[in-house]
Formats: sequence, structure tokens, C-alpha cells
Amino acid sequence: MHNPATIAAQLKDLGLVADMDVLVHSSLRRLGPVDGGADAIIDVLLAAIGREGTLMMSTVSGMVNAGQPVFHVAHTPCDVGALSNVFRQRPGATRSLHPVHSIAALGPKAAFYTAGHLECATPWSPDSPYGRLMRNGGWILFLGANFDANTCIHALEIEARVPGLHGEETTVLNVFDHDNTLHQIEHHWHAPKICKYPDLEPLVEQAGGLTYGQVGSSMCRLVDAEKLRATLLPVFQKTPELGVIALSESSFVWLP
Repeated sequence: MHNPATIAAQLKDLGLVADMDVLVHSSLRRLGPVDGGADAIIDVLLAAIGREGTLMMSTVSGMVNAGQPVFHVAHTPCDVGALSNVFRQRPGATRSLHPVHSIAALGPKAAFYTAGHLECATPWSPDSPYGRLMRNGGWILFLGANFDANTCIHALEIEARVPGLHGEETTVLNVFDHDNTLHQIEHHWHAPKICKYPDLEPLVEQAGGLTYGQVGSSMCRLVDAEKLRATLLPVFQKTPELGVIALSESSFVWLP
């Protein structure tokens, strides 16, 4: 059983400090048991970044699909780990309205990162939470996770106009906001592909944008989101096959 004070010290050694805006991807199973559970980990993260920092977590909802096209921002769970599900229900936390690729945020910039996600041209457009994180000094913390969980890479694929990664046909998704008001959007689903995102970690580390360190029972990663974009966007523009390989013959590019 890990002590929260030990987790706090390990996060400090990894580089997590006050005033950071940080998006967390996590696996509690790999992190190992922590005294106090998910709430204790969230408390440690909030204390580490202080009152001027903003804590975010991916709240992707894989159960929203073509056969079940309904999302309620307050009630639809996420399927990217227990920590995210606990965090999205924290008093004061705000969840963006995208029905599949939402985030939850808590802190002074929570509204900045979550607002307008439903209206973005894609879930990962420059004005999405992921796009804003990479353009405003944000950070990404992988707790018990690696670049397989790096949602920001989808934003780089979109920006680089990598073809064939999404189907051309759309599904109408129904979104209920906090006031139970219904919104509808058309969503393109991922096409078959092979992702090699962990292979890109050394490039980001060599650019000074990634730090490794043990937290709990797992090797974890803290990533400078601006350096991630500066390093990997040219890769996806020139040699996308280093990070992702489309398995369809489609040349469709999901951009307006």
C-alpha cells in the first residue's frame, strides 16, 4: 500500500510543480494501491499544482457508439479508468460536452479548456481541449500509462492532415448538457489503423519534453505538451507511418 505523502514526493521528483495545467492519463492498477484510493491521488495532484494550476483528466466515453448514440455530460461514465470517473464527479469539476472524447477539468482555467468542445470541427481541433493544451504551456502526466493513451497525438494527426484515419460516413450523436438540453453533432469514427505511439516517446525525450520517474509501482511520464507538438507534428507531416499506419484504402481527411 503506497502512502499519499510518498506519491506526492515522487510526483515532485518527476517535475510536477505549482501553477501547471496538466492533463492526466492513468491506470490505478499499474500505479498500485494507494491509501485513500482515487480521492487521495486526486488530492495529491491538486496540492502539487496549487490553486493557480488546472487539473484535467481524459473522460473518453467508448460506450457512446453508432448503436448507442446518447451522451449525458453528468451521467455517462468514462471508460479510461477509475481515477477519471471519480474526478469527473468532484465538486467544482467541469466536463466538456464532446460525447466521445470529453475531458474533465478543475481549476481556474477549467472553463477555458472545456468550453466549445462540442462545436469544434473535430474532437481534437486546435480549439479543442487537446489543441489548447499544446498551445498554452500545458503538460501531460501519464500515471501508470504510456503514449498508447496519448490523446493529444490525435490532434497532431488532424493538424498534419493524415489521411485514412477516420471513416467518411458519420453518426448523429445526441448530447445532453447540464441543463438537459439536447444537442446533436455528426461524428466520424476511427478507421482501422495500427498505432505506434510509444515508439515516439524517445523523440520527445531527446527534445527535452519528456521526463521519466517512478510513481507508486509504475514508471510514469511527465510531458511538456508544447514540445510534444513541436517535436511530433513534423513527424506526422512528413513520415506519419512512424506513428500510425492506416489499414484502409480511404484518403478521407477529417477537416472542414
